[in-house]
Amino acid sequence: MKSLVLGLLAFGLASAGAWAQPAPAERPPAARPAAERLSAEDYVRPAQLADATVSPGGGHIAMLLTADTGRRTVAVARIDKPSEFKVVAAFSNANVDSVHWVNDRRLVYTGSQPGYIVQAGGAGIFAVDLDGSNQRQLVAWVNSTSQIGTRIQSRVLPYGWFLYGTLDDGSDDVLMHQPIFAASGEVQSGALVRLNTSTGVTRALSVGAPDFATRWLLDAQGELRVAQVVRDGREQLHWRAPGTNTWQLVDERALNAEDGLEPLALEGPEELLVATRVAGRDTEALHVYNLRKRQLDPEAVAALAGFDLDPALVMNRRQGRVLGLHTRAAQPATLWFDEALARVQRQVDGALPGDRRNRLMCGRCQGTQRYLVHSSSDREAGELLVFDAAAATLSRLGRTHPWLPEDSQGRRTFHRVPARDGLPLPVVLTHPPGQEAKAALPAVMLVHGGPWVRGSDRLWSAEAQFLASRGWRVIEVEFRGSTGFGWRHFRAGWQQWGLAMQDDLADVMAWAAREGWADAGRACIFGSSYGGYAALMGPIRHPGAWRCAASYAGVTDLQLLFNATWGDLSAQFKRHGLPALVGEPQRDAERLERSSPLRRVAEIQVPVLLGQGVYDRRVPPEHADRFEAAARRAGVRVERVNYDEGHSWVETRHHADFMRRLEAFIARAVAAP
Repeated sequence: MKSLVLGLLAFGLASAGAWAQPAPAERPPAARPAAERLSAEDYVRPAQLADATVSPGGGHIAMLLTADTGRRTVAVARIDKPSEFKVVAAFSNANVDSVHWVNDRRLVYTGSQPGYIVQAGGAGIFAVDLDGSNQRQLVAWVNSTSQIGTRIQSRVLPYGWFLYGTLDDGSDDVLMHQPIFAASGEVQSGALVRLNTSTGVTRALSVGAPDFATRWLLDAQGELRVAQVVRDGREQLHWRAPGTNTWQLVDERALNAEDGLEPLALEGPEELLVATRVAGRDTEALHVYNLRKRQLDPEAVAALAGFDLDPALVMNRRQGRVLGLHTRAAQPATLWFDEALARVQRQVDGALPGDRRNRLMCGRCQGTQRYLVHSSSDREAGELLVFDAAAATLSRLGRTHPWLPEDSQGRRTFHRVPARDGLPLPVVLTHPPGQEAKAALPAVMLVHGGPWVRGSDRLWSAEAQFLASRGWRVIEVEFRGSTGFGWRHFRAGWQQWGLAMQDDLADVMAWAAREGWADAGRACIFGSSYGGYAALMGPIRHPGAWRCAASYAGVTDLQLLFNATWGDLSAQFKRHGLPALVGEPQRDAERLERSSPLRRVAEIQVPVLLGQGVYDRRVPPEHADRFEAAARRAGVRVERVNYDEGHSWVETRHHADFMRRLEAFIARAVAAP
């Protein structure tokens, strides 16, 4: 890999800017009359072809298909005859949620009942051969799988065991893990085992490994070698050298440190590929860490200009060799170390429209003749094709959302906008179909959740496209504190809830108005989770900037993040994460109060839409309950709606209902002169 460093770096640096540009100009589609608009359900309903994966040897495809009943199933086809598929796994009252290849003959898949509340036994992990035979349940969502009235132990694992990964070592085994939580809510210990998907027999791998491990890595021979531990605000890297049974601490750093190491894969007995930052570069890149020498190579294997690499490695696991990586700049792309695969990528890219992002899926990939291609763009939610390299032909397998005509969707463009303090803010605009030209349209500021995550890119987005289809310019900002854009961008958001993070949204709204994209006098703000918090703080921090504010599952009281009696934030994160990222509850009490929408609700002078999942444990209903009561006492116009949901949407009908309410709510607010 080392010999490819310079070439790969050059590709990354040269291409990053190009990815950030809009697609080539073309004739825009005509705006659709209101009567022909697609419904909210059309945008948020599950994909018909939800996922697909290629067998390790490249001979078969496993697909998640949504049947006419609305249930997701597993179907298998030969890659050279993809239209001749067979459903090999399905439930009458549940969905298949994910599917993975164990080997070239066998699959492992997860299933669960629809809805947020899953009854005992209503979910599990299963395995099946590619012809539908040899079905076996591996995990059942029950507290015990002992046989009633006997001492016989079933080989079906109980609730608490999860699929950790597959191996591709020729066996029928997969990796399973069982986290064991301390009273504080942090992972104290846990088991990592090999589970034979045909017999149910397990073999322990993590005996003697360090406690508090949150990530494990195996070598090409299937031996556990690396464990990452998070404890007491520190991140530790432990290694078990080949030929030994002793674990040694090789690296330790503060949690959320600028130079923190994210272990990705072993390449050789002592070389660990990590994502990290080095002195002199703000963005995260791919590096090699020598475990025996406890030394990081400062020369990057791969990097991008202006973006964290955030690599998803493509590996031939039998050889322990990294073939390439998927990354995400203004939109996703793939960097190949293997020249043969790079050549196939160029062939596929050249055969499809220039605005498409095309991901190859090929099992072990090397020596493969046929490739599964996932192709998408800002207007195409997703299309699956099969590329035959020998014949140089592409065959369409199907579209993920066939009911969404590509020309009915709006263009999405990427921009960088300076904040008031000069910090560059990445921005994605979604234009109403046929209205890519500058015009002062009503606007919706769509704020991502997290907030310490990457938000949007230029690919198709359901909520943004739905709102844009109603004639509104949709603005998505990677405000400070978002990840993916370097350490400076992330660090600038620490302890800035309701302050500079909020100012970023107002600054981009003002830019959109100055540039002629939006009418600043007809703009609303909407988001979920942190985005819901920002929506509620919007008319408080910047009165007059927004015509309305809509929040789903939004935080309303920052102190509740620390002391809510019902929630899923661990004690570890409350002790070491939240104080650094949000503030100390005692020391910063006054600032936290000033930055809480609940405490300043009387300052809101615009209508508010408040949605909440009654089973939400991340942002418990207490946030919405207290805010609604205070808003009504203060005379704020507030509309409240509850759903039998958790923190994110599970039921399509609930999501569609909220989007219809949101549409009507925004339409009323921006219609007035």
